[in-house]
Amino acid sequence: MKLLIVAALLAGCVSLSAQNLVVSLVSPRRPLAPEAPVKLDLLAVNPSLAEANFEAPDTLHGVLLAGGKSWPVELVSTRQGPAPVQPGAFTSRGYTLVVPAGATGRVVLEITEGDYAPLRGVLLISADRTVGIAPAEASPLSTLDAATPELAHVQRNFIGHFAAHDPVYFIYGDKEPGAKFQFSFKYRLLDFSSSDTATVQRTLEFGYSQRSLWDITGDSSPFYDTSYMPSFFYESLAAQAGGSRDGMFRWIGYQAGYQHESNGRSFTDSRSLNTLFVRPAFILGSPEDWHVIVVPKIWAYVGDLSNNEQLKDYRGYGELLLAFGRSGGTTLAYTGRAGKDFNHLTTQLDLTVPIRIKLLDFASYFLVQYFDGYGESLRDYDKRSTALRAGISLVR
Repeated sequence: MKLLIVAALLAGCVSLSAQNLVVSLVSPRRPLAPEAPVKLDLLAVNPSLAEANFEAPDTLHGVLLAGGKSWPVELVSTRQGPAPVQPGAFTSRGYTLVVPAGATGRVVLEITEGDYAPLRGVLLISADRTVGIAPAEASPLSTLDAATPELAHVQRNFIGHFAAHDPVYFIYGDKEPGAKFQFSFKYRLLDFSSSDTATVQRTLEFGYSQRSLWDITGDSSPFYDTSYMPSFFYESLAAQAGGSRDGMFRWIGYQAGYQHESNGRSFTDSRSLNTLFVRPAFILGSPEDWHVIVVPKIWAYVGDLSNNEQLKDYRGYGELLLAFGRSGGTTLAYTGRAGKDFNHLTTQLDLTVPIRIKLLDFASYFLVQYFDGYGESLRDYDKRSTALRAGISLVR
């Protein structure tokens, strides 16, 4: 039961499209006049490390639901053509629909078809024909682009500063501790790049990841171990347009900075380390088709390791991430470490399959994770373990 509750909570957080974009429906907050045009927006946020393409159709079909009644509606786009979305950025597509006669009060708009379905929003329709948004008035996002001050204001407040960092998931297996989950984000502290999307994006980021092993079926459901991983790093992402491609090779960018990791325990169970790291990333193949994302990470230890002198023997000085898949489809990711002397091999395989749960208005990934090696928990960095777990991944 506890597992189902946690999974349901995670399931309600975001809706991911087939293009790895977080897509939501933005509806007006003011009361609307019946039988009048209404402006809406599809908002697409790109939380990944690679550029994504927002391909919203020119026409969307949906239904208005209220009091046991339903009215079919058609949403017509105010702008045509795909829109590229930079990593950590967003774009929007405006749509217009006409409120049908007889629809009043609080109604639910449900988009029932397309790559982003199902999407839902709530409209408040007044019985007074003089109430509502005038047809010439645009909704807050429909007229914005990367060069407008209004967009800069929205980005400063939230969307442009927060982004996905490491994978976010909740999985469960039959070996104790059975549950494992991770959440992660990054926050942009400084932006050194210009507003021109054709230039390299350079930022200073604060990152935070937290990974826990949870004995969810044990007495009082204790947490076996948790790793807290704050970091500060410089991030440089390749320009949106060309320049970084060479045949089947495409440069994504790199991160370089400082990371702390500790488990918050005391005495003999206490673990902590500090590293300086460099993490480049590139793609072999076409981002729109079959490809391999290659992300090596190398680090150097700084500070005192006297309480865990052998940790570097098992962690080593680097790891390699390889993710093979097709844009928006199933992906198999391999993460491997070899230890200081290449004698403590660690392998983690993550298979993610896109899923859609219409009942929860939720689209994400089904994750199967296999771990074999050392250091799944920081507490037991010198003990080998094997685990197979499955569950839900919100960001891969």
